[in-house]
Amino acid sequence: MRKHAVLALAGLLPLPLLCAQQPAPPAPPPPKVAFLVKDRHGHATPDRVGASHTGGGNTDVAQPRDDTLIITMTGVAVAAPHPCKTSSAVMNFDLNQDLEIAFADPKLKGAKLAIEAQIIGLLRGDKHGGSASVCNGAATLALGANPVASLSIEGHAVGGDDNLAVNDRKGPVSASVPAGEFHYFQSFRIAASHARGLLGKAAAAEFAPDPALDPTWISVTEPFHGANKKEFGFRVTLRVEAE
Repeated sequence: MRKHAVLALAGLLPLPLLCAQQPAPPAPPPPKVAFLVKDRHGHATPDRVGASHTGGGNTDVAQPRDDTLIITMTGVAVAAPHPCKTSSAVMNFDLNQDLEIAFADPKLKGAKLAIEAQIIGLLRGDKHGGSASVCNGAATLALGANPVASLSIEGHAVGGDDNLAVNDRKGPVSASVPAGEFHYFQSFRIAASHARGLLGKAAAAEFAPDPALDPTWISVTEPFHGANKKEFGFRVTLRVEAE
């Protein structure tokens, strides 16, 4: 009889009160190793001549977790035929980031660092003298004057009637690191050019999500219609964990 009375009483309690009686799940322990982001100098430098267009030019430094950094560079370079001169569009990216790798446990003597990178985007050429390229995708972490870990991704170029969808990945590259002050450097370059003339469509290096590229620069015969551009750009991920 007593058991039935307890169940009846529980049925009369409001649902929020019953839920409040449940113990909260334990919080995940903080990482033993973390990045502390400090001073930064980041630049995207466009250079245009003739009938050309650049867009984007963003360098985003995100830290979704204490032990993870994600650096993304995005931009667009387009060059179209011009009746009087050669057209060109270039965008150079560089990032200099100071950071610290800190140990929460004083007994910890070392950590494992991992760097991996990806480049996703589109290159469009033109048979009337249009070309496009992507290159200089590189990242280096240094302790003082000594590089600790670095990687680079091979470049690509198209010309003539060639078009290319790029989805390249490199890494992870790993290294053992102590606690201390580090310097991180990242670079990236996109370019497009077109010969002088009146005929032809624009050549383009597109490595940024919409709406960085003005659609009026794209031909009606666009070879990559419907492409998912959400992940476009040069993205480097750094992770550190107790060794």
